[in-house]
Amino acid sequence: MSEITVNYVTQRAHCKCCEQRLPQVETSKVKQFTIKTEDVTDWAEHEMWESSYVCPDEFTEMVSEFTNETIQFFAADMFDHVVMEKTELDKVKEFIMREVLYQAVRPSSQTE
Repeated sequence: MSEITVNYVTQRAHCKCCEQRLPQVETSKVKQFTIKTEDVTDWAEHEMWESSYVCPDEFTEMVSEFTNETIQFFAADMFDHVVMEKTELDKVKEFIMREVLYQAVRPSSQTE
């Protein structure tokens, strides 16, 4: 099983205790999160990834949603907002293309 580690930060605009708006948004230090192939396929089936891949904008949006939701669920507090640089999202996009989309195509194309 393949995996990729991405860097992200979290930002908080509201107090955890009283939920009042903070005077300044608090930004965490850089954190890391490891995404596995099964995380990708658990979030959406191969067919969904394949259909979104046809439209580059839709695929980019799906990768962004997947990455943010996964990190938010497993590694962030509900008051935090996950922020990733475009280069990190591009790494995830490449990982999904290589390890999920292209892996799914290879076996069937070898049998024909």
